[in-house]
Amino acid sequence: MPNMPEAKNHSLTDGNEPCFCGSGRKMRLCHKTASPDSRAAHVVRLYRDVEQTIGDYRATSPKQPPCREGCSNCCSDYFPVSQVEFELLLVYMERHWSKDEIAEAFDRAEENLLLLEKENPDMHASLTHNIDRKGELDAVRRHAGRNSFPCPLLDRENGRCRVYSARPFLCRTHGSSHTFYGGWRERLQPGQVCEYIDGGRSHRKITPNIADYWPLYEELADVRVGKERRLLRQYPIFYWLVLYGRHGGGKTTELGNRDNFDLPLAEHNARMAAHGSSAN
Repeated sequence: MPNMPEAKNHSLTDGNEPCFCGSGRKMRLCHKTASPDSRAAHVVRLYRDVEQTIGDYRATSPKQPPCREGCSNCCSDYFPVSQVEFELLLVYMERHWSKDEIAEAFDRAEENLLLLEKENPDMHASLTHNIDRKGELDAVRRHAGRNSFPCPLLDRENGRCRVYSARPFLCRTHGSSHTFYGGWRERLQPGQVCEYIDGGRSHRKITPNIADYWPLYEELADVRVGKERRLLRQYPIFYWLVLYGRHGGGKTTELGNRDNFDLPLAEHNARMAAHGSSAN
């Protein structure tokens, strides 16, 4: 496996960094079985590095992206996230939410799935059938768009994200950054970020470039077996809730498998590869 980029603060890789659950305590004192070299720990460091990059840009640039805490304009979009990111959300919810609030999120997720089946049957079929990641990405390109329903983790009254500090990579970077590699094809891309942000060059003028972070995100979201990267399926948050509610411990944040947190990354990759990771 390629060497993983180290966290910017190298002294925080031994369990002395803040715990991923948002408690404010050191990880080694809060989640004592967690490995500082785990997939989850690497994801959280990536989050911090991305936040630092965006924060530095905001502090020094006169041109500011409108995306910030409290804006929920894109929170009805079809955003697939990785399993480890979803489990980080569950850990955060376990510490900060009540049991009733957690159960309500699972209920809303089931409602969302019914709405998706009614309003976008092609995307629903892709989501609920066993296809590989390439098939999933093709379906997202063809059928995904803005849903009539918001993410079940939004506050219904004020539209604020209730897991903002633990939100996934795509939620952190969509609209508040761009991934421009400098190719001529990209210069011609007219794609719109959302109705409040123009695409292409206009967006690049008001956001920092985070292209360097995407390869690391992909390494963490998938499984590395030698030189090969196996793509794992990703789902929107509401469908992860449906899957865990139906096939896990019920309407609870309790994790039956803590490998994303307790195993060093190389060991976890090897274990997942041995058990057929592509069937996720």
